[in-house]
Amino acid sequence: MIVRSPSRFALVLFVAVVGVVAVWQRSPWARARAYVYQRVPVAAFAVPKQNPMSIKDGRLNASTTRLEGLLLGGISTLRSEVGVLDVKKADETAAPPPWETLEGKGSRLDYEDVRVGEEKKYMDEMMDWSRPSGVGHWPPFEDYVNKDYDPNRWEEFEYDHRFYTAGHHRLSPHSASNPTPYLPFPAYNSPSWRETWHGTYTPCTGPRGLPLNASADDTVHSYPSIPASFPKVFAGAYDVVGLNGSVCFDRYSRYGAYGFGDDKAPSDVLHWQAPQPVRWEHVDWAALQDACLVRNAGRYAPGARAATVKSRSRTLPDDATVEAAFKMSTGTAGPGEHTEAEGKKFLARTAVLIRAWTGYVYEANDVVAIRAMVSELSLASGGEYEVFLLVHVKDGTLDVFGNATLYEEVVRENVPRELRGIAVLWSESVFPEWYPDVGDWQVYWHQFMCLQWFSLNHPQFDYIWNWETDARYTGHHYDFFTTVSRFAAAQPRKLLWERNKRFYLPSVHGPYPTFISSTHAAILNATAHSPPIWGPRPWPHAIPPQIPLGPTPPTPFAEDNFHWGVSHPADLLTLLPLWDPRHTTWSYRDKIWNYVPSVRPQFTATDPAADAFTHPAFADLDRRAYINTVARFSKTLLHAMHVENRAGRAMQAEMWPSTVALQHGLKAVYAPHPVFADRHWPAPYAAAVFDAAADVDSERGGPLDRVRGAWTERGDSPYNRDREAQFAGWSWYFASRFPRTLYRRWLGWEVARQEEERRMCMPGMLLHPVKGMAEERVKI
Repeated sequence: MIVRSPSRFALVLFVAVVGVVAVWQRSPWARARAYVYQRVPVAAFAVPKQNPMSIKDGRLNASTTRLEGLLLGGISTLRSEVGVLDVKKADETAAPPPWETLEGKGSRLDYEDVRVGEEKKYMDEMMDWSRPSGVGHWPPFEDYVNKDYDPNRWEEFEYDHRFYTAGHHRLSPHSASNPTPYLPFPAYNSPSWRETWHGTYTPCTGPRGLPLNASADDTVHSYPSIPASFPKVFAGAYDVVGLNGSVCFDRYSRYGAYGFGDDKAPSDVLHWQAPQPVRWEHVDWAALQDACLVRNAGRYAPGARAATVKSRSRTLPDDATVEAAFKMSTGTAGPGEHTEAEGKKFLARTAVLIRAWTGYVYEANDVVAIRAMVSELSLASGGEYEVFLLVHVKDGTLDVFGNATLYEEVVRENVPRELRGIAVLWSESVFPEWYPDVGDWQVYWHQFMCLQWFSLNHPQFDYIWNWETDARYTGHHYDFFTTVSRFAAAQPRKLLWERNKRFYLPSVHGPYPTFISSTHAAILNATAHSPPIWGPRPWPHAIPPQIPLGPTPPTPFAEDNFHWGVSHPADLLTLLPLWDPRHTTWSYRDKIWNYVPSVRPQFTATDPAADAFTHPAFADLDRRAYINTVARFSKTLLHAMHVENRAGRAMQAEMWPSTVALQHGLKAVYAPHPVFADRHWPAPYAAAVFDAAADVDSERGGPLDRVRGAWTERGDSPYNRDREAQFAGWSWYFASRFPRTLYRRWLGWEVARQEEERRMCMPGMLLHPVKGMAEERVKI
């Protein structure tokens, strides 16, 4: 009965704590390196939630949402402006970790409170279902009878039809009739903007021959709300990364400025003011980009002001030239990103490389999407971005570098007229000369050698986005690109690699602060893994040795209060998690070249993918993977990748940039943008699949002991070959079928005899893949 007395209970608790501490101090863990077990603030982790776009000025309000009475981890200081953090010595007055400025809950779209428990019993019940008998289905239905897991089980979940019914007609009459210009740009030329940045922003001319600030016809429009019944986000969140999830776009408000709907009579589309038509075949997007840069030249460093002269060189420059080309420009930062340099800064420039190839068929919607990217990223920003088509010349015998006439002929035969000026040709034939010791140069395995080539020949760009022709964003491109870049810059390095591996599932994890708290606790209490990553991790057996290009941590791990790395732009920014594949059965985990000298995959006619290739040393070779090659690279990372390729070292494309970043101590960030699912996933089942972290029974495939902090990195990884099928209903995953269906119906096109009779209205959403986007193609 002693514990019923508050004073006695306190005494007992104090004695118990003292006893535990005494035992702990004598334990073998206590003699381990102390930083492994440092207490982390119980907090969440994101850039501040942005307020809805102001209709008055058409710009997103960049002020933060203040927290009322929420003190997480004992730190109550809050940032006052998005992306502006005081990065100085760690002390009591320093800015708190960026997660502390996020509200302690998800948004209306994102949060559903579901408790997970009794997982084993639940999963046993879920495995008792009537499997179809589909012939040729992958994975085969019959393979999972009497198993403790089934990667096909999700296919019986109920479809979420609200994507297709939550349309323009579901908005309030006021919202539906009032689409407004969506202008998610900084307050260019304002006093605060001029205090930070060199130069003056000058509006650029768009495809209708008018300055973009004076042409509503060239502008994306949005509706100031979303349909109330629109589905919740499945993974990631709008407010976590700072995106605006409170507006929606229909097909006309999104793409009307770029030619979509030109075949419609304006009177046939409710509440749509059709823009003036354009003779698109006469638009020269390259000339528009060049003129725009000239108008805004004073905003950029001297070496980045001239119009781009597209390189046709295949010659590897000498070492001194390479070093100079890859050296980061001083005093530059991206939009919303700030460096520690004093005084005004020049803006960094970013190249967006849309990957194409000879023989690619450009559908009308491909061209519309590319027009949107050039307009929104390059022209509307005054040259902060420049968009290119990076075209792979598949016939390596064509001497496009040495024959200007042939170069232009290949462009003319393979690229639509209005896009020819932004096309840059490249060929695999360059790289046996650049990287002879790798021994293989197929773009399938080595997708980024051409980015390294582009960066060396176009050193004016501090960052490069690798983009795909079958990726779409249903919102405003500038909004997405700059927001995720700002999110990445705001992340501190402490426990960053460990956070990067885990999906945030709102229905499973609840509020984002809770998710981060549990993630940090699991990491710091893990005993099966090595200490958290802190600084470069070069491969100790590399010949020649690796010399990291990244910085050394300024303090020991234990002394850093989540300050190092804040406001530092990410060297690698990915849109899916970064994870260690060594203990999974992911198909490409051992596609590694020459980390063990002269040991590399050998591709033959009988074994074209070298599926059996491995080596015992690979078990100790720490590496990271991320699915899908859409990502942003810094010039520093591309330099490190170039150095490693010159030494003969390489890995499969989805392991290569992240592993180089790990080994060289460069900043890599996964931005948890909102991803949707096409079905209603029960939260416990979603947790078992996408928050998995266990070794598995070799016979029945069920989870055994859970490994702390090893989300998606063990035997039950969702990236394993058969389990990967469970991503097939995601809006962003290379093997998913859902994006194409959703996108076609959003465009109002027929899908499997279903045509959306009314206009769908969706918040900004990344979709991939959306291949074969001709209107008449209906097979999914």
